[in-house]
Amino acid sequence: MRNNLKKLAFALLIIVATSTCFELGLWQLHRAQGMAKFQKPQPERSVVELSTAASAGSNLRNTAFNRLVTFEASFEKNYIAPNQLVTLADGSKSRKDLLVSLARLTDNRAVLVVQGLFSGSFPQNGEVRRVNGRLYPRQNIDQAEGSVGKLSRLDPALVAGDSGFSLFDGYVIATGGELAAPQLLSQGGAFYWQHIAYVITWWFMGLLILSFPFYNRFRDAKVKGE
Repeated sequence: MRNNLKKLAFALLIIVATSTCFELGLWQLHRAQGMAKFQKPQPERSVVELSTAASAGSNLRNTAFNRLVTFEASFEKNYIAPNQLVTLADGSKSRKDLLVSLARLTDNRAVLVVQGLFSGSFPQNGEVRRVNGRLYPRQNIDQAEGSVGKLSRLDPALVAGDSGFSLFDGYVIATGGELAAPQLLSQGGAFYWQHIAYVITWWFMGLLILSFPFYNRFRDAKVKGE
C-alpha cells in the first residue's frame, strides 16, 4: 500500500512538473507572438481628435502609439531638431534637420508637431489651423547636441520650461507634406528569438522530466541484466 502511494505521488509530481514546463513554454510562445505582431504594420484605425487619443499632462498610453490624430492649434514657438532619421514622402530614409513647433490647443494645452524639413528660416506663428498627423511616443535618445532653439531629441520635456503649457506626451508628425509618417515598428527582433529560446528550453526540460521514469526503468532493467 505504501509503495503504491509513493508511486502515485511520484507520478503526480512528474505530471505537475511537466505541465508547469509546458505552460511556461506556452507563455513564452505567446509573448514571442505578441512581439512579432508589433514588428509588422497594423491595420490603420480611424482618425480621432488628439484629446480622444491622449491627455495633456499624462504619459502616452500604448493604445495611442501610431494613432492618426487631428486637432486645431496655433503654432506658438519653433525649434530645430537636427540629424533626425526620417522617411521622406518618396519613401526614402535620410537624416535631416526638422522644423518642430509647439502647437497650442484650447485650455492651455500644447503638443510638439513636426511640420517638415527645416528650410533655414522659421515661419510666422499665431495662425490657428487644422493639423492632421500621426502620434508617436517621445524619443529617449539624443540625436544631436541640443542648444537654444535646437532640440537634441523629440521630447516635450525639453520645452516644458519654455511654455507654461500642459503638454501632451510624445509628438506628432504632420501628414500631407514632404515627410511621411509611417507606423513606428518595434525593434525587438533579438527579444523575439530570446523568447523562442525560452520556449525550447522549457519544453525540453518538460520532456526530460517526462522521460525520467522511463530512464529509471531502463537503468534498473540494465542492472538486473548484468
